[in-house]
Amino acid sequence: MKSNKYALPLLILLPALLIIGFIPNIYYLHLINLIIIYSLFSLGLNILTGYTGITSFGHAGFFALGAYATAILSTRYGVPPILSIFLASFLTGIAGFIIGLPVIRISGIYLAMVTLGSAEFIRLLAINWESFTGGSLGISNIPALSMLGFYIYSEQSFFFFLYPILIISTFVFIRIIDSRFGRSLEAIKDDERAAESIGIPCAKNKLISFFISGVYSGLSGALYAHFDRFISPGTFTFSLSTLVLCMVVLGGMGTISGSILGAVIIVILLEYLQPLGDYRLLVYGLLLAIMISYYPQGLIGILKDILGYFRKNGFQNNN
Repeated sequence: MKSNKYALPLLILLPALLIIGFIPNIYYLHLINLIIIYSLFSLGLNILTGYTGITSFGHAGFFALGAYATAILSTRYGVPPILSIFLASFLTGIAGFIIGLPVIRISGIYLAMVTLGSAEFIRLLAINWESFTGGSLGISNIPALSMLGFYIYSEQSFFFFLYPILIISTFVFIRIIDSRFGRSLEAIKDDERAAESIGIPCAKNKLISFFISGVYSGLSGALYAHFDRFISPGTFTFSLSTLVLCMVVLGGMGTISGSILGAVIIVILLEYLQPLGDYRLLVYGLLLAIMISYYPQGLIGILKDILGYFRKNGFQNNN
């Protein structure tokens, strides 16, 4: 089965995160929590870019929708935070489906511009609809998460809330990609006309892909809102879309473990490149250019090539 090829790297990577979750250092736990949130975000983009072949430059908009939806539901309407997170994810999935309706009929630079424009529209809506979104001041005092009467305040408690979500979401993603639908996405990416000729409903499957992408991206945005407990339009700029695209390309487009690995590397870089300010975008752009030009298979692909080389040489030496 196809899922077997995902199992080994995930069985290595996910337990490693669990072990790190027991460290007492709050700073490192904070980074791990961000890595988990961005891993879900990266998976959300990867199903579009990596598996369906639709390049999105506006995924910050989906992230923003998830964050604002849960913040508004929990602060203004008193919806329990756990419920508001899942409602926000579903609503973002619906928004992704709606945005996908015009997008699936275009391609190339026009498609990229539409996704970028939709994200900018969402950000400007958040700025100008002050009575609902708080405008440029954002929304503060977002309720803390709670389960069975226990409030999730500390970095460690948040980690043990996020970690099962990452596990479940990753294996749901594996089942999606391993299904007939997932295989049809790869066919659409390789040659849409050929896929249509063998009876694959390309338009329908692209829309479903947008919905799934919206759910994962909205979930990550909603979790971020309750993690930081403050959101504002300044968080959801084009640089965030660039950031998640870097994660997907750097880790490996069309690979699940690559989404997580890309999130690990970019979050660490994000932390250590803070003194550069906005010039960090130049670093991300350079990374994108290098990976697309020289290593389009990403780090996971490079690791596979290295392992394949040693296996081949080892086999030859043994003979």
